[in-house]
Amino acid sequence: MRAFRRAASAVLALTLMVAGVVVPVEIVVAAYDRSPWLIPHDQWYRSARENSWDAPAARWLFIALVVAGLMLLGLQLLRRRPATLELGQHDEGGSPADLSRRSLERSLVRTASAVDGVAAARAQVTPNHARVTVSTTRRQPGDLRDRVSQGVERRIRGLGLVRTPPVSVRVRSRGDT
Repeated sequence: MRAFRRAASAVLALTLMVAGVVVPVEIVVAAYDRSPWLIPHDQWYRSARENSWDAPAARWLFIALVVAGLMLLGLQLLRRRPATLELGQHDEGGSPADLSRRSLERSLVRTASAVDGVAAARAQVTPNHARVTVSTTRRQPGDLRDRVSQGVERRIRGLGLVRTPPVSVRVRSRGDT
């Protein structure tokens, strides 16, 4: 979803940037009584004067604009995981600090991967939860979940976050399908 939002934002920004260059050029061209350069504004003006607001073409244009606006609004209202998590102040006059969520996820992946028996690990952190998924080549993971949980919880507690998220660990073993 984040990639779609970024692509939509980039397309919108590029469109606005091009419009910001083309529209002033068209204004200057029209001021010198020349024919339109890229935007057929004279035809648009004539069409707007000749057609009423309830013409089918106008309705479809309005509907398309409303749908596009609602889609952009909806994309902005979707909750995203925060980019940072707040760290607690370590001394009396300390300044506030944040920890990058991605850095914490990478740190938890390294911590989980260091546990004997873990072949691969993934982590996803929100302010309310830390989820770690580990893969093992063992058929019987044994106490692997507990050992990974202990290591990850110790790592998170050592950071001094204002709100320490609870940790859940999922183990995928070779016997799982």
